Amino acid sequence: MIIGIPRERKTLEKRVALTPDGAHQLSRMGHTLLIEKDAGLGAAFPDSLYVDAGCEIVQSLEEVWTRSEMVVKVKEPHESEYQYFRPGLILFDYLHLASMPDVTKALMKGGVTSIAYELVKGVDNSLPLLEPMSEIAGKLSVINGSYYLLSQNNGRGVLLAGAVGVPRANVTIVGAGIAGLAACEMAYGLGAHVTMLDINQDKLEEVKVRFGNQVTTSYSTPQSLNRAISLSDLVIGAVLVPGAAAPKIITRDMLRDMPRGAVLVDISIDQGGCAETMKPTSLDDPVFVEEEIIHYGVCNMPSQTARTSTMALTSATLPYIVKMANEGPLNALKNDPSLYGALSTHKGKLTNKAVSEAVGEAYDSIESVL
Repeated sequence: MIIGIPRERKTLEKRVALTPDGAHQLSRMGHTLLIEKDAGLGAAFPDSLYVDAGCEIVQSLEEVWTRSEMVVKVKEPHESEYQYFRPGLILFDYLHLASMPDVTKALMKGGVTSIAYELVKGVDNSLPLLEPMSEIAGKLSVINGSYYLLSQNNGRGVLLAGAVGVPRANVTIVGAGIAGLAACEMAYGLGAHVTMLDINQDKLEEVKVRFGNQVTTSYSTPQSLNRAISLSDLVIGAVLVPGAAAPKIITRDMLRDMPRGAVLVDISIDQGGCAETMKPTSLDDPVFVEEEIIHYGVCNMPSQTARTSTMALTSATLPYIVKMANEGPLNALKNDPSLYGALSTHKGKLTNKAVSEAVGEAYDSIESVL
């Protein structure tokens, strides 16, 4: 199979879809790897390492897309890439189509067979391709949040750990999944007072077992959430409904009760965000102020640690890429239940019901299109 790895076009996106080691494994199996020039440079993987791994370096985005049978990316396609969509082309990457109607329509119009990383499910209902980036985003959410709490950034001027005779900062994390737990680990490690909310008692129990009485847990209701937020210097939104738009559980009224200059970081922004005041931002312009609260809504936080993120992502995605390359993507989909449910578009049809409801496009079952 001919597998293409383009350079990412999202603002300041420095990750690349495959490390040279991952590409080498595919090359050894007889597959052709087309790497766009400098695709890995932002993650400190120069072209020379891909050449040593048996890859071909191509000079243009057009060549990657037009020559490849399967394109593997990190983030959703940029609008400059839509022109290369065609029937029979396989696209494997983070799609998050529930919050991206334009991308959804372009994939359908182009007849692309798209498979979403974030919808690949393990036998235990885990999300093995989403979890590595969720962990990194969770940790970075606290780092970024604490940065914007600094006085020079118009924040409250609060140090998470406090100081001798000065209380610790209050950090509230909404959602105790992979991202929320990673945020909790980071905030706790930096000395903050952490409150974790979720509607899943088993997840709250996991927090309790892991952190003991050092982290406050609470069943999430509008009332308990409002109480926690009103006392918070930093709020982390980490709510996930796989494949669907995130519910808007943090309301404008809740933010009005927060201390002025506090920070809200919404990790859920890839799926539209869990705060009704949040909107997507970019790494070159990451924050805005609403209700006197600093909002951080960057959709690709893991790009800030591009090398770590690329290595973690490749470790997770490579077995699936190998499977599709060796068996053929459609055979792999039919034979592997974990991949089957990740099919998002095929032959102009949208095959994810949650995305259909979010973007207003007609839904066709996977069974009916394969």
